[in-house]
Amino acid sequence: MKHRSYPTLAAVAGLALVLSACGSGSTTAGGSGGGDPVTDGTFRFGLQADPGALNPIMAASTATAEISKLAYDYLVFQDPETSVVGPWLAEKWEETPTSATFTIRDGVTCTDGSTLTAQTVADNVNFVADPANSSQMRGTTVPSTATATADLATRTVTVTTPAPSPFLLLNLSRLPIVCDAALKDPTAANKASLGTGMFKVTEVVPNDHYTFERRDGYTWGPDDTTSETPGVPKTVIASMIPNVSTAANQLLNGEINAAPISGPDKARVDSANLTVVERPVPVGQMYFNHIAGNATSDPAVRKALVQAVDLDDITQVLTAGQGVRATSFVALEPRACIYDSVEGNLPESDLDAAKATLDAAGWTAGSDGKRSKDGTALKLRMYYDGVDDSRNAAVEMAQTAWNSLGAVVEVTGGDSNKIIDVMVSGKDNSAWDIGWIQINNTLPSAFASFFTGPVPAAGKNFSEISNAAYEAGAAKATNLTGDAACDAWAAAESEIVKSVDAVPFANSVNNTYFSKSGLAFGKTYIGSALRVYQ
Repeated sequence: MKHRSYPTLAAVAGLALVLSACGSGSTTAGGSGGGDPVTDGTFRFGLQADPGALNPIMAASTATAEISKLAYDYLVFQDPETSVVGPWLAEKWEETPTSATFTIRDGVTCTDGSTLTAQTVADNVNFVADPANSSQMRGTTVPSTATATADLATRTVTVTTPAPSPFLLLNLSRLPIVCDAALKDPTAANKASLGTGMFKVTEVVPNDHYTFERRDGYTWGPDDTTSETPGVPKTVIASMIPNVSTAANQLLNGEINAAPISGPDKARVDSANLTVVERPVPVGQMYFNHIAGNATSDPAVRKALVQAVDLDDITQVLTAGQGVRATSFVALEPRACIYDSVEGNLPESDLDAAKATLDAAGWTAGSDGKRSKDGTALKLRMYYDGVDDSRNAAVEMAQTAWNSLGAVVEVTGGDSNKIIDVMVSGKDNSAWDIGWIQINNTLPSAFASFFTGPVPAAGKNFSEISNAAYEAGAAKATNLTGDAACDAWAAAESEIVKSVDAVPFANSVNNTYFSKSGLAFGKTYIGSALRVYQ
C-alpha cells in the first residue's frame, strides 16, 4: 500500500509558534474579492441543512460543526495546505506519544464575560471523555481513555492517555472549546453560543436563519487576528438554503456572500469568476448492519451487494461527474496519513458473479427472481443522507442493480439529523441494513470507535462490526507514531474493506464560492478568518 504522511505535529510545533504571513496568514485561501476591506460589514452565507442544536461537543451534524466555528475556538490552528501548526487558545504546546501539554493564553474571555482558564480546557477534555455525558466527540476527537489536569499557576493543561495515542495533538486540535456554562448545562448551548469565538449568536430561527454578531475585544485569533482586523464582518447571517440551484441564484444575485455549490449549477457559478475554496469531502461511504438477524450480517450478502453495482459509474452520478473513487475512509484535509486501503481489496463489479455468491451462500432465487434463505426473503432497508438530485439518482442506480440481483430494497433519504436518529442514536440498532452516510474525519484512528466496541447508545459502532484482523491492526497502530503508524492504520483499514464490513467509494471536491468576501486563512468558516470586501 502506498502512503505518505504529513509532517508530524511534534516536529513542526516548535518551529511554528507564529503563523507566517506567507503561509496560512495570506489571503490566497479565500481571496480579496477584488476590493478593499469593509468596516463593520455583513457576511451572509448559505447552509444546506439546519444545524438543530448548536452545542458543538454534543451535536453530531455536519451543519453544527460548520456553523459552530463562528462561535467556538480551538487550542491550535493547523494550516490545511502545509499542516503547520500555529497558536490559537494555546500559545505553546508539547507532545509525546502519550501526552499533550498546552499553555493557555492569558486574557481569553467567553461570550458570557467569564475568563477561559486552563481548568476550563481540562474540564472540556474530561467532559467529552466521560461516557456518561454522551458527547459525540468521545473516541474520535478526544480519546475515550484521555484524562486532563490543569496547573492554574502556569496556565497549562496536560492531557494523557494510558497507552500511546499517535495523533493525540492533532485529535485535540479538533475539539471546540466550550466555556464553563456549557459544561455545567450542555443544553444551554443548544440555542446560544457559550464559547470564546469571534462571534456570538444573537438570533435563532430554526430552519430559516441564524444571526451572529462580532464580539468586541477579541484578540487571540490565528495570524494575530482581532475584532479590529480590517474586513472582519460585524454581522454574520447563516441562512438555510438546502436547494443548490437556489443557493447559486442568490450567490450570483448578490443576496448572499458565500455558499457551497456542486452538481450542474457549478458550471454557471464558475463562469462568474468568483473566489473559490476547494475542500475535498467524502460523499460515498457504504455501511452494512452486522447485527445478527439482519441479512447484511452475512458476509456473502455484503460481498454480493458490492459486486452487483458499478462503483465507478455510481461515483460519477453521485458527484455529477466531478468526483473520484475514494481510496480510504479519510478524505478531509489535512490528513494525518495518505494511503489506499481500497485498491485490490474490493470484489470486481460483476452481476453474474454477485448472483453466484448468493447462490453459494444459500440465498436462492424463486420463480419471480426474488431471493430467500431458509424461508427468509432478502429484503433490505437502505437509508441515505441527503436528497439532492445527484444522490437520489445514484441511490436509484444501486437499488436497480440490487433488485436485479434478487433483493427487495426499500430506500429512505433524509437530512443528516434524521439519518443519525435512525442509524446511530441507539433507539433501534436493527432498523436498517444498508446506509450511505459520511463520517468526516482527518485521522484514521478516529474511525476505530466506529469499527470496534459496543453499539449505540453505549458506543459508536453503529454497524456492530466485529473484525479481529482490524482490531489487531488498530491495536498495533495505536502504539506507533509517524510513518509506522500510517502503515499500520492503512493495513488495519484494509481489513475492513476486504471483509466488506464498510466501503468508502466516492469523494468529491466541495467548492465554496465567495462574492465580495473570502477567508484570510484555512478552508473552513473559521470565524476569525472571515473577511468582507467592497
